[in-house]
Amino acid sequence: MRIGIDIRPFLKEETGVGVYLKNLLFHLSRIDFQNEYFLFSASWKDRFSSEKEPPFKHKKFRHFRLPVTLINYCWYRWGWPPIDYFFGGRLDVVHSPTPIIIPTRGKKIITIYDLFFLREPDQADETARKFFLHRLKNSVQQAEAIITISQASAHDIISSFPQVEGKVRVIYLGVDPEAWTLSEGEREKLINFKKAEDLPQEYFLFVGAFEPRKNLLRLIEAFHILHQQGRRESLVLVGREGRDSWKIKNKLRELGLEQFIKIKEYSSAQKLRYYYHGAKALLFPSLAEGFGLPLLEAMACQLPVIASRAPAIPEVAGDAALYFEPTSAEDMAAKIIQFLDQSTLRDSLIQAGGQRMTTFSWDKTAALTLHLYQELGR
Repeated sequence: MRIGIDIRPFLKEETGVGVYLKNLLFHLSRIDFQNEYFLFSASWKDRFSSEKEPPFKHKKFRHFRLPVTLINYCWYRWGWPPIDYFFGGRLDVVHSPTPIIIPTRGKKIITIYDLFFLREPDQADETARKFFLHRLKNSVQQAEAIITISQASAHDIISSFPQVEGKVRVIYLGVDPEAWTLSEGEREKLINFKKAEDLPQEYFLFVGAFEPRKNLLRLIEAFHILHQQGRRESLVLVGREGRDSWKIKNKLRELGLEQFIKIKEYSSAQKLRYYYHGAKALLFPSLAEGFGLPLLEAMACQLPVIASRAPAIPEVAGDAALYFEPTSAEDMAAKIIQFLDQSTLRDSLIQAGGQRMTTFSWDKTAALTLHLYQELGR
């Protein structure tokens, strides 16, 4: 079977889509030695390093020096050229890691992480607003299968597009505990890392994009409440720039919290491990998530989780998180105080997290995805 995959989001893997695609590809390469994979990438300035190429036994990798915007315009607006053209022959199955189908002569699979951009378009990122909103209906109708990453997202998809119910498959994301563990020798490096990054001795942590739906302005308000009550806690925000970046900086100045809340740009998974291991708990205040990979990453680092009770988050975290209402800065602050004051809560959350993350593995993600490819490619 000839399987085509658009791997452009893997060029920069700091986002959830990039992490998903990277792990899916590498774990597929460990279990599938029969099918041939046709990997498509394009960028004007970025290139794949050789170690990033998934080591499939049978593959053809093509990277074209073309602007991403040009490819997106041709594919998403014109539906041309078919990806098969770039590989000189018909593909059996083509998987798009976005909600928009890739033109092909073969069977089409899309991945929809959530429909937040459909419910709250004003809070969606630029790509979702520019391409996804107006093409989603056509895309779900033409796709032979729709992968989504939680039951909550599946429910949203079927509610919005009842006719596609039979196409939707829930395939959870995973976590690799070994990749997030610090060896004894790295403990000394953690101390040096905190000094080099000018991190507080103790801090809470957020990981994610600085986008409106991540609800960071309300989280900052919660820390203002803590400080008003004499709790001089620190927070480190790690992520990529987004539409709320300037609002976050203005909010910190307005509330006088610049000394206590640090903003750090995401740089690598290696450094991210140190941020997790140096923190006292992960704070995850999102208004909605398709899944929430930082939840599993924190659990793998034996870091307690304090999270929003928004769609998909309790489905992933289960009983391994202390929950607050995402629309209430007061409730966020109250739950942080509860965590600080109940001495046994930290250990119980860590123990529950260790058990919870065993439910999710990239091996399962790859195996279920491969089964879907084989089902469609028959």
